[in-house]
Amino acid sequence: MRTCAIYLLMPLMLLLSSPVMSSADEPAYPDYMVKAQSLVERASSQASELGSFTDEVLIARNFIRNAEAEYKKNLGWTGKFDAKAEPTVRYFANMAQTQAAIVLSRAGKISQEKALAAYEANAANVKASIKVFDDKNAEIATLKAALEEGGKRQAASVEMIAELTKSLELSRADNARLKQEVTALTAAKGAEASQSQEQIRALNRQKDFIAEVGKLGGMIKAGSDNMTVIYPRASIFKAPRNDRLAPEGVRMVGRVIDLQKKYPEYRIKVRVHGFGSPTRSEDAAATDRMARLIRNSMLDKGRLAAADVDVLGVGVAEPIYPKSNKEGNRRVEVTFVKK
Repeated sequence: MRTCAIYLLMPLMLLLSSPVMSSADEPAYPDYMVKAQSLVERASSQASELGSFTDEVLIARNFIRNAEAEYKKNLGWTGKFDAKAEPTVRYFANMAQTQAAIVLSRAGKISQEKALAAYEANAANVKASIKVFDDKNAEIATLKAALEEGGKRQAASVEMIAELTKSLELSRADNARLKQEVTALTAAKGAEASQSQEQIRALNRQKDFIAEVGKLGGMIKAGSDNMTVIYPRASIFKAPRNDRLAPEGVRMVGRVIDLQKKYPEYRIKVRVHGFGSPTRSEDAAATDRMARLIRNSMLDKGRLAAADVDVLGVGVAEPIYPKSNKEGNRRVEVTFVKK
């Protein structure tokens, strides 16, 4: 009897002896979150040194806190992360990284402007030196004229002229070198300032685009170089034949057309997914007809270039939910991909 009790208690003893992560311990975040956290800290440090961009840094910190909170919330007691939450976590991390990159670019621009001001001050000093050298040249010319008029060539005056001439030649060489350095530095700083402005414009445009995609409705899935909006298929097509767009589908097509025209650097990929039952209306051929219906509507109403709209009926090949969630797997994915 005692032996049986020991066997019954062994699973419980093994469970209690297993290592459990303390609630105070930080989890091992994925690489994209670690990268975003590092960039936010760099932006915070730069902003602190300059005493500005406080609001922008606060926004970046809020995004990374949201990412951390969402990640921790979806960790199981075994420490395994729920993959369904990854699009949301990655979205917050990407927004934090974008906001931090804007702060760093603006801070870099301020540092470059300070450096350029210093170089301009140096250029002013060089110009002042040039004036001194020109004055020496005028002095030599005046002395030569006086000697020629008087007809006297005294040894001391000749020696003075020789020394002044030698000094002027050396000064001219130094002046030419300084001019070249100032010109090169000014050109380099001008190019860096122009590149920084272009980077800031690109980052602001990317940030605005992400915000616009968020207004399209549906579930957002952010990739490294694309943004995807996922809609329930039942809201896009009219049942039961799925051969016409529902009112929500018409509105979705119009919003996507407007966004692509505003951001022509992106092209559109539409993927229509099925579930498998009934087979004939859910296979690749059936979902491909639905995808082409969306493409034709975009081309007709938006007059988009054919190369900018790519569609495919996936059928049942790529489910994202268990078999019990039929309508979740029946979906339309609209992806914006950078050209």
